[in-house]
Amino acid sequence: MEPQPSRIDWLKVTAQEREDYYHKSKNLLDQQQEPTEVRHCQNFNCTDEKHLEEIENFYAELTSALLAAASSAIKPTGKKNEGKFNIRGWNSVVKSKHQIAKAAFRLWVNCNRPKTGDIYRNMTETKKDFKYSLRQYRKNAEMHKANGLAAALQADKTKKSFLRKVNNKNRSSSLPTLVGGANGG
Repeated sequence: MEPQPSRIDWLKVTAQEREDYYHKSKNLLDQQQEPTEVRHCQNFNCTDEKHLEEIENFYAELTSALLAAASSAIKPTGKKNEGKFNIRGWNSVVKSKHQIAKAAFRLWVNCNRPKTGDIYRNMTETKKDFKYSLRQYRKNAEMHKANGLAAALQADKTKKSFLRKVNNKNRSSSLPTLVGGANGG
């Protein structure tokens, strides 16, 4: 059984987070296009497949927009980093794709985990995109470390912090401490 997505505790949301959520959700919802066929349909008991599909897709778009606004505006509550590990550069490389995949997953769960259809397809595609980005990042981890050091060099006027980072990188426990009878450790 997969874990339930985290819920927002609206009592713990700060005023600034509410304001951010309002603006982000308004912006995302303003971008949504209302289905034209459904708007003009006069039959309240309509069973037209095209209309039903338009309604389902529109609902998926609305809930996805609201979930995306919430995940980007509101800090999650609960236990931090439980069962997780840090990946250097995560925020700059894959955070946005992770948020999109997480929102699609939550929408899929909220729709009772359909096995087919647009919601399922969206969930699997965003998950694949996120996993691909993460793999690419891990392949290029050394380059990302070097870029991080270069950014630290530019940001540090005294160079002390930069040199400390370089020295920490150069320390390696995998180097032998005893070579040719001489102890270097």
